[in-house]
This record gives sequence, structure tokens and C-alpha cells, in this order.
Amino acid sequence: MTHAGDLERVVTGPVRLSRRTVLRALVSAGAGMLLTACGGDGLDPFAPNPQSSASTTTPDDDPAQQQAQAQQIASEPATSEPISEAESADPLPAPLVYVLPNPVSQGQTILLVVEAPGASVASMSWQGQTFSLLRNENRFLGFFGIDANATVGPQSLSVAVWGPGGEQLLWQETVIEILAVEWTVDNLQIDGPNAALLQPAIRQADQSARQPFQTRLTSQLHWLGVFDPPTKGDITALYGEQRSFNGGPIEEYHTGIDFGGLTGSAVTAANSGIVSWTGQTRRRGNGIIIDHGGGVFTGYYHLSEVLENTGAVVEQGDLIARMGATGLATGPHLHWEVVVRGITVNPLPWIRLLEFPDPHQELNPANALTSTNLVQSS
Repeated sequence: MTHAGDLERVVTGPVRLSRRTVLRALVSAGAGMLLTACGGDGLDPFAPNPQSSASTTTPDDDPAQQQAQAQQIASEPATSEPISEAESADPLPAPLVYVLPNPVSQGQTILLVVEAPGASVASMSWQGQTFSLLRNENRFLGFFGIDANATVGPQSLSVAVWGPGGEQLLWQETVIEILAVEWTVDNLQIDGPNAALLQPAIRQADQSARQPFQTRLTSQLHWLGVFDPPTKGDITALYGEQRSFNGGPIEEYHTGIDFGGLTGSAVTAANSGIVSWTGQTRRRGNGIIIDHGGGVFTGYYHLSEVLENTGAVVEQGDLIARMGATGLATGPHLHWEVVVRGITVNPLPWIRLLEFPDPHQELNPANALTSTNLVQSS
């Protein structure tokens, strides 16, 4: 059944803490919770000395000026700077960059991994925006999504890495090929009061209400391992389906997957995280968004009841809501989304072990990018 409403956790030995305990401690202490706007990270990643710029940035700095400076420096190889005695005595290994997958299909999630032991900062530039990468031991990680209707063809990606003394270790550009997907088309008939919810202004208001809460960058990952389906119902509609209403032109696509069920059915957290938003919109009805860190969010909509509040720490499998038919829906079901850097992506790979963009996977150096390090060639 297709639902029209989806337009869109005296001591004598080691202690093991649950994710919920750790996350609550982090939230209480204010640690590891740097929330910054997508594309405008508080750290200026392309500054000549990233460590220095991070420590001197103040709330009065002009974000537009920082972004312009970042883009200018990102487009040029770094000039040589004095290298400290410690650096010259013990040079760092050359960073290795992995883009998974490449090529990539519309609707997929891209995982960027930079293996850079000893490095201090890494960043990426993609489609006019610059992002800091998350540090995880000797790795730097970045996730970004490809829209279901993204322009196909080659797209440029650049990566930059700096050492502890501010020296630039890597500036590398590559091309990501975006492949087209032949999405199915749904012709839906919407009558009665629900027809008014098809207006573009209402759709835009829905998006505007939720988008600020699913475009932030939390500077750590809250999950470990593949995501779980958020309910036990059968999948009744897939991501990417192009939608036509009442015989009109195709104006939007299905931004998640639907699970059928009965009103009141349990809805659980697909993975661990922090509740970023709860609320109601005319199109989505009652909803909840969970921030899983690293720019990855999940959204749950058309709920009859929301059982968690904004700021709550949840673990994978926790009961967070109950299924319903609120908003633009033809019957009780759950509309579930995965949002990466503000882009809705296909949720299915996130719940499939072999397709999951695992940031901890083992990588073969032979599969690293082979494009030229422009720092060394300048």
C-alpha cells in the first residue's frame, strides 16, 4: 500500500558503560557536542594554520568572510612554510584518501575516509561547501548524501590535510561520477481536506520547520554498526519514487521508506543518538528527528504519539514513538528517513550489512585515490 503522506543506551575491575551513559555525560559536560551549520563549521579548515585559527575564532568572526577565505585557499596549493625541528626529524606518512563508493548512484551516501596518522586537521570541499572531517584515531571521516534527483555526471571533490605544526600534508582533487537511477513513478489521487496539503507553500513550510534540526554537524559519531529497521511492519513504499498528484506533473519524490502497520505500533530508534527535534507539521504530522553524529540524522513521521523530548539520549532499539496517520497520510504507517548533511538519501543501505557505509571498515591501500597530491607537485 502506498501512502501519499510521505512526500517527503569498591571497583575491582574495568567498567563497561552503555552508550546512553556516555552520551549523557558528554551532553552534561558540553564535550564533543560542537553543533555547527552545514557548510560553515566553526573550524576554518583551509586556514594556513588550522590549530591557531581554531583557538582564536570568536563568535564575532564573520562566517561569510571565513567561508570565502576557505574557498580561496582550498583552490590553491599551499605555499611552503617553515617546518619545525620535530616535524623534519620525523616526517608524517603520506595521507591516503578513500571515496566509497565511486562511482555513486543517485540517492546513495558517500563515505570519505582519510588515513592520516599524526595529522591534526582534514577537510573536504564539495559542491561549493567546505566541511571539517571528523577525527577518529588515525582516520578522518566525512559523510555526504546524493539527492535522488541529483545532476548526473562528474562532480569535483577536494580534500586537504594538515600536520600538527600547520604544515599542509595533502591537497588532492578527484572526480566523483554520479550515475542515474530509473525511479518508479507513483500517480496518486488525493481528495478531500488532504488535497490542500499539496500546496507548494505548505510543503516548503514543512521543510523549513525541520531542516535546521537535520543539517547540523555533531563532531563525533554516536553509533557503532549497521542501523536497525525502526518498526516491524512491512515496507510499503520505497525511497526515490517520483510522485504525481491528481494527474499533475511530477513535482517531488518520496524522501524515505514507508512501513505499514496499525496505529499505536512501536517505533524504535534505528541507532543511538540524541533527539534533535520533536514537533508537528501539516504535511508530516507528528515527528521526531534523531542526531546520530557526523551529519547523519533519522526522521520518523505520521506518528500518533511521540515518547521522547528534544535533547533526550536514546540507544538503538529504544521505544521513541508510536505509529499513526497524522499529517498527509492515507492510513497508519511510518515514514522513515535518513538525512546526510541535509540531503535525504536511500535508507535501505543503512540497514543492510553489506551496503552499510561503515566508517570502521578495513581498507586496502591499493584502493586509495591515485590522483596527484597537489601540495607535493607544486
